[in-house]
Amino acid sequence: MRTAAFRLSLKAVVAEFMATCLFVGYTSSLANRADTVPGDVNTDVTTLLNNITVNGSWGVITAMAFGLAITVLAYATGHLSGGQMNPAVTLGLALTGNLGIVQAAANILAQIVGAILGSSFLFATVPNSNSSALGSNSIAPGVSTGNAMMGEIVMSFVLVSVVLETAISKKSLARAQAPLAIGFAVFCAHAVLLPIDGCSINPARSLGPAIVSGTWPSTFWVFIVGPFVGALFAVPFHLFYASDWDTVRETPKDPAVGLSPVTSADKELRLPAAEAASMNSSPKVTVSEAAV
Repeated sequence: MRTAAFRLSLKAVVAEFMATCLFVGYTSSLANRADTVPGDVNTDVTTLLNNITVNGSWGVITAMAFGLAITVLAYATGHLSGGQMNPAVTLGLALTGNLGIVQAAANILAQIVGAILGSSFLFATVPNSNSSALGSNSIAPGVSTGNAMMGEIVMSFVLVSVVLETAISKKSLARAQAPLAIGFAVFCAHAVLLPIDGCSINPARSLGPAIVSGTWPSTFWVFIVGPFVGALFAVPFHLFYASDWDTVRETPKDPAVGLSPVTSADKELRLPAAEAASMNSSPKVTVSEAAV
């Protein structure tokens, strides 16, 4: 479906603002808590399972919180705005023609403002927020900028691909369950990236805490560029999958014979066996007989 480029829904803008505000405020509070837990949480490149079992990390809880929050809020706002809550997802929808450019720009602005407000609520309510980064993203020691960049690109590609193929594709068989698939994709991304860079895959989620806390590492650009690049890579794959480029399909010719390549044109010319037999057994009537 192609969306009018200049159409604007204020309901969708407000829904994106509120959903992103709640998402960032809720998830950043847990990310902020994880940053204050004693131990080498988010400081060494180890597996998430090792962090959980050895260091008592809040990593798995944080990953689950991000995934569940996306699922709940996507169900709540999907009928209003699509439940995007992520500028990278919004970009993917716009580039595939499923969101107008004006609506996309308004949604992204609403997401960023919502993320800032959500982080502000966290700053005002959490006791230790004055001395913390509010769950801001930063690359862990021992991790190169290239490592973090690659992780953000790949996981953002996965997320945007899941959104496009479950919630948008006309061939999807599980649109009603799309928020579940998207939530699991977010959980998996955080399970992989939390020990590496705190996991962004969402420029708004990174910008909100950074602006409010004033935490701006020199590598912060990774959390903006990476998700957008991942979304750009997801777009051509979706367009390819959605196209009608399939030319030949294998369908059964005869159960006793097996499969043979049949084109759509061949299918229209072939008649079912029962219908063909009926035509052969019916009395033939000539034009002259019909006239009589």
